[in-house]
Amino acid sequence: MKHFLSLLLLISSINCSGQAIEVNISRDEVRVGDVFVLQYMISDVSNFPETINANDFFPVNVLSKDTLVHHPDSLVEILSYKDSILMNNGISRYSRSYHLIAWDSCALSLVGFEYLYNDSVFKFPPVYLNVTYYDTESGLELMDIQEGFHDWEKSSNKKPSLWWIWIIVSIICAFSVIFLLWRRKNKKRQILKQSLQEITLEQIEKLKKEKLWQRDMLKEHFVQFSHILRTYLTDRFGISFLDKTTEQSILLLDQLEFDEKINNMILQLLKKSDLVKFADSRTEETYIQVLFEELTLIVIQTTPISED
Repeated sequence: MKHFLSLLLLISSINCSGQAIEVNISRDEVRVGDVFVLQYMISDVSNFPETINANDFFPVNVLSKDTLVHHPDSLVEILSYKDSILMNNGISRYSRSYHLIAWDSCALSLVGFEYLYNDSVFKFPPVYLNVTYYDTESGLELMDIQEGFHDWEKSSNKKPSLWWIWIIVSIICAFSVIFLLWRRKNKKRQILKQSLQEITLEQIEKLKKEKLWQRDMLKEHFVQFSHILRTYLTDRFGISFLDKTTEQSILLLDQLEFDEKINNMILQLLKKSDLVKFADSRTEETYIQVLFEELTLIVIQTTPISED
């Protein structure tokens, strides 16, 4: 099924009444927050059809049954689009390229738009896309390792006086390897000494200092914010929240046995961190700081006493 969708995703070409149309997408699977390109091409028309819409979001149909997307109209954002004309043997080909970005994990189809040709209405075919939190690496092929061996020349004319140089070099190399191994082991011990609470609080402070919302990167800020929260919940409770939608995460929280107040806090913060991805770029800094405080409180209150 996946291979079938990939064939539909990469290139879709149709000939209608002597008119060639073509749809291309740069990738058939993207991560949340990644930019991808959708290109439409058409020949034998006097001009390119009107833009797909005049809004900031691309029309889509959500295909996933288990995803939490109540507003699909704001799922895929249009960053920019560009029109161009190509001439080949007297035939004009018109191209329109969209730079798009998806803000939630789900399977969807990008709706093709209609256009008028010879008093008839035609429609570009849909393009299918899978949006995830992680890159899919199944079926990754391992490259062969080419082993090489040096052909040492046999010689009986080696100078006996140089043997001590090799001994010194060998000793230095041995001590260097021992030192590096000791240093790496020591570093691992220091990392293991850090508790999950300390690691998560450091990540929160780092995100605070970056202040992405002050550099017109509000959506990127909340993608990282949501990732910190989901990573902490995954490591704390041993259940993966990273590849789950908000609705699926709610079902997982119901299975965990802890105070209802904490459960509600986590639930509300999950919803806020996901929905704010669609927030206006003028979101107040005070609200952002409140979300930081709520995240910090959840980390502290869900940390076992033995870890403190």
